[in-house]
Amino acid sequence: MNKQAVTFLSLFSLILVLSIYYIMLPNNSKSVSTKKELTTIEKLQTSLDKKRDEIISKNNEIIAKESSTSDSISKALETISETKEIKDKEKEILSKIKEVGYNDAYVEIADKIIKVTVVKKDAVQSDANKIIKMILKYLGDDYQVEVKFISE
Repeated sequence: MNKQAVTFLSLFSLILVLSIYYIMLPNNSKSVSTKKELTTIEKLQTSLDKKRDEIISKNNEIIAKESSTSDSISKALETISETKEIKDKEKEILSKIKEVGYNDAYVEIADKIIKVTVVKKDAVQSDANKIIKMILKYLGDDYQVEVKFISE
């Protein structure tokens, strides 16, 4: 046999053996990767984001339909705009709350009511007052603010 044939057979058998070895290895990737448990705040935020995204997508579908009237399209555009404004306000309020020192918080605005959930074990009345005053100073007296403290 010539050198090329011997080299080819050697490399081919090496690749074959390594391939079989790789296939026969037990799959440990399932035990290595563990899911991180979501906190209460993360669950609330995920749920709210999903709800808002559904509202926007439903209204986008209304806009995309050929059978939609100009009235329904304008209402859908208005709803999308309002939803995005509410999301922006929630993010701004959340950043203000974090500036005050409450790093783990959730904000939801619904029907002129601002619901704030903050993770703090030893919360006192002054903590709630501080958050309420800060929000009312920022947005005015048009909203009712509800503050709830949880201990994770």
